[in-house]
Amino acid sequence: MIFRIPTALATLSVSLLLVSAHPGNGCSLYKRQTATCPATYAPVAEGSYPALDCVPFVEDPQVQEWLKLVNFTQVPTTAVSNAGACPPDISTIPASQCWWTCQKCVAPTDIVNCPTPMTWGLTYDDGPSPDSPRLYDYLKTHNQTTTLFIVGSRAISYPDTLKRAYQEGHQIAIHTWSHPSMTGLTNEQVVAELKWTEKAIHDILGVTPTYWRPPYGDVDDRVRAIATQLGYKTVIWTQGFDTNDWDIPGGLATPESVVANFQSLLAEAPTMSTGFIVLEHDLYPQEVDVAINSILPMAYNTTGLTIEPVAKCIGDFAPYKEGAGTFQNEGGNGTTNSTLAQTYSGASAQQESSSRLAMVALTTSCLMVLSGLLL
Repeated sequence: MIFRIPTALATLSVSLLLVSAHPGNGCSLYKRQTATCPATYAPVAEGSYPALDCVPFVEDPQVQEWLKLVNFTQVPTTAVSNAGACPPDISTIPASQCWWTCQKCVAPTDIVNCPTPMTWGLTYDDGPSPDSPRLYDYLKTHNQTTTLFIVGSRAISYPDTLKRAYQEGHQIAIHTWSHPSMTGLTNEQVVAELKWTEKAIHDILGVTPTYWRPPYGDVDDRVRAIATQLGYKTVIWTQGFDTNDWDIPGGLATPESVVANFQSLLAEAPTMSTGFIVLEHDLYPQEVDVAINSILPMAYNTTGLTIEPVAKCIGDFAPYKEGAGTFQNEGGNGTTNSTLAQTYSGASAQQESSSRLAMVALTTSCLMVLSGLLL
């Protein structure tokens, strides 16, 4: 599968409009709380954060300090992409770029599966959201933990939800500040996206994640090199193991089609020499609905399938710079299984009540343009 970021993303990424067909409201458009990003730089006040869902300004003194953590002479000089869009002729991309989006290239340090067959590395992206607690409730009834890839803008919007997730033992990981295509950012912007998210999570939880997932899976060796120097392991997902749950809110997928897709993934699992990681989300109610009503029950009824967070599936029981935190799983005791974990180790507050998503009307043409942006 060659995943291509829609070219519409280039023109719409600033406003970050996200489609949702919310039950009872017809076809609606959810806007992020910050619909228009500031055009000119202003320093982030002490104790505050950048504008929600906007790529942070690199001129900020905090970002300038973070830039000192990276030796940019060791970062490939790959050109910045056009918001993650592939060129018309992908053969023009240097093989050394290892661009996952366009070349299906997986670096040796990328985590894209679980080493043990019939093991599912469970993940959810884009939260926390108003619907995340429903997912947590269901997982708790099954004594199940997962890896949650957190958007920094959502973390400061729903800090109590994030605290609950951490306190219940879920692995907290980074999914950038504003959910951009990372290859479309400058080196400095990549640092800002990652470190502001790290800071938000640390401010709320007191721990520093060492795992991250690039939005849309959009990563190349330039972005990887920066993330690695900052101390992060890059997690994508097993090639082709995308539930397409992100397409339900936009109306281009149904719960039935997503379930059928997942059934096909489960059917493939016993034939694989490794386990797998699947792409799922908990931003919209439809994504949580299909997870707790269909996908997870189906998985729990699959004989021989082990379901666990990504860190655990690779043998790492200390997924934070500070150690294990609340991430305690049976047999872990806060230590790392070096044989498995080193396989992937590489070269190395705003109130929730004010953070609800606003709804506006959505035309059919807008739906078609935006339908691909929810990955």
